[in-house]
Amino acid sequence: MILQTLQTIDYSRELIAMLLKAKAGTFVVHIIGPLFYFYVFKDSIPTYILYSWILTQFVVFIFRMLASRRLGKVLYTEDEQTVHRYLKTYLIFIFINALLWGLSSIPAVFYGSETEVFILVAGIFAVVSGSIMTLTPVYHAVFIFITTILSTFVLSLAFIGDTSLYYAAASLFVTYLIIGIPAGFRIYQALSDSFNQQEEIKALNLLLEHRVEEAIAETEKREKLLQEQSRMVQMGEMLSMIAHQWRQPLSAINSAIGAMQLKYRLEVEPDGQQNELLDFMDKKHENIAEYVQLLSTTINDFRDFFKPEKKRESTALTIPIERALQIVDASMRSNKITIITDFQTDDSLMLYQNELMQVILNILKNAEDNLVEKKIENAQITISTKKEDDNSYMVSLVDNGGGIREEVLPNIFDPYFSTKDEKNGTGLGLYMSKVMIEEHHGGILKATNVGDGVCFEITLKEGLDAVKDDQHENGPG
Repeated sequence: MILQTLQTIDYSRELIAMLLKAKAGTFVVHIIGPLFYFYVFKDSIPTYILYSWILTQFVVFIFRMLASRRLGKVLYTEDEQTVHRYLKTYLIFIFINALLWGLSSIPAVFYGSETEVFILVAGIFAVVSGSIMTLTPVYHAVFIFITTILSTFVLSLAFIGDTSLYYAAASLFVTYLIIGIPAGFRIYQALSDSFNQQEEIKALNLLLEHRVEEAIAETEKREKLLQEQSRMVQMGEMLSMIAHQWRQPLSAINSAIGAMQLKYRLEVEPDGQQNELLDFMDKKHENIAEYVQLLSTTINDFRDFFKPEKKRESTALTIPIERALQIVDASMRSNKITIITDFQTDDSLMLYQNELMQVILNILKNAEDNLVEKKIENAQITISTKKEDDNSYMVSLVDNGGGIREEVLPNIFDPYFSTKDEKNGTGLGLYMSKVMIEEHHGGILKATNVGDGVCFEITLKEGLDAVKDDQHENGPG
């Protein structure tokens, strides 16, 4: 494990930052330590050697501080490769500092007394022990520092010293080296694991926050959709009451017209002019009867439109389309919009008929609003059905309203996204349409710009179980 760690300089920025914070230790080994060394050996080691060694320590200290400052600046601003390059430079100065301390043992053993040497040995033990605590965030640093100092001291004590006490001190340093290297590595592993756990906790917290935000957004979306569904159900109930109230007056009107027509024929002697009048009255009576029937049918269609369905039924594909067209027929005529139908297939599919009708109505109303707003001349909407080779069915609705801006086209099915103003659009129509087609029917709903307009394509699979009925009852999403 130690060798694997030493093979690469792969340290997190947090560990490097912790190493750079150990300024007190740097000050001790470069300033306080040399002054202590000078005080102990000022009367033993020749002055030129002592001063040269101390001056070199001071110079190395200055360069090490500059390297530390530079590394600190690039630590969170540059890439990993740049950070590791500056870290290597910093480690070189740690090595030079350790080597200087190791070389200090040579004149100490050669010129100094045993007492002075053992004072130095005690000081080195203190420095090395302190380095284990301050340099271990980057294991290369503590490894270089400890092995360089202790190995040099061992060589000096063993080959220059000529007493058993020196040999004992050398043996003690070897023992410390054997114990200290693994001890420093264990401390490094503990620090590294601690930072990794902190990073994992941060990542988990961020993930949790993101999921909470998503859950809140999804909950809010569901609540608004449920409100929209509740509103539609209430409208269906209201229309059911209106249909109930309308049915009797409409029936009375129809009966009154029939009675008028019968009485007029019984009491008026027909002649040439009166025959024309009777024909005219019959035609108008028939027209009125048709209008009454249309009113009755329309209110029923609106009531059924808002009635929630529980199960799919085998329905001819054109039936929900034609029901939707009946509802918007008067509005389209008043806005001079031509509806063109091209039904190439009328096969029966397992459908939620009202839902498919709602989707067709949403698309038709959006197209109508766009054509009216842009004042398109010769406005038209083409609706076609066809069976594809893969046994799927395509319903296409194409208008000539100039299409949808390419930058917003990918977002039109997003909830609460609308190209209309706040008064005229909620941004839920196309989103709910997509849910009804893709989640309830297992189909595909997409929009593309074609020619001078936009094409909405509804693809439905034959015999595909899109969703279970009990799941459908829970609403979209």
